[in-house]
Amino acid sequence: MSTSTRQMILQRCFEAIQSKGFETLRTDKEIARLKITKGAFYHYFPNKAELGYAVVDEVMMPYYEQKWASLANIESGVADALLAVLEQEKNKATETSIKRGDVLTNMILEMSHSDDLFRQKLEAVNEVQVKIIQRAIMTGRVAGELKNQTDARSMALFIVGQLMGCYTISKVRASKETFVSMVGNMQKQLKDALVIETSPSKSSDSVASTSMASNSMRTERTEPVVVNPFTRTEDKTEEKSNKGGWFSRNR
Repeated sequence: MSTSTRQMILQRCFEAIQSKGFETLRTDKEIARLKITKGAFYHYFPNKAELGYAVVDEVMMPYYEQKWASLANIESGVADALLAVLEQEKNKATETSIKRGDVLTNMILEMSHSDDLFRQKLEAVNEVQVKIIQRAIMTGRVAGELKNQTDARSMALFIVGQLMGCYTISKVRASKETFVSMVGNMQKQLKDALVIETSPSKSSDSVASTSMASNSMRTERTEPVVVNPFTRTEDKTEEKSNKGGWFSRNR
């Protein structure tokens, strides 16, 4: 038996799991589609559980490592690389892929409560993504590109979890548009939370804004107050609450 046969079985079953989930996977149907004998199949995988473990270890793990590969050994430009990964997720999304959802998320929901070994293997796939992003964020800090206030691991967990959530919400809505919108908002949030703003125009805009506000306040102070003779005096009486807010006596 060749290793290529084994890889062919794993890849075909992974695609079936992506499409319909693990619990509905029928090994006899996949054997027929692959045009191999049952003996060849069971030579590699004595049961369905062993097949599932191998799919997670040998197909899903490299699949998700590849997703974040651009961040693995990065030395600079971390923010741009991170946002580019999310942009790629938006670009490759189709109505079909969104209806299927994220295969890791689907398998976590399917299997982690009933098979602890499955749960551990799925956790490992999740963790490898977190570690890649965590190391990249730490590198970005050392390079002076990213803010230091946020814990790198917590942010990495947030990014992975947020993307999984985008897939889940979009799946239940069967909407690619929802996915693109949610990931777009995620990109904006990450940019605000992580990236150090270095643009000089921002500080000059801030000074200009402060100057305009100051001029506006002076103008307001010099404007005469026009009293309406028909306004009841009691309607204009105000008092300060013990919390510092102003309220009309007649409200």
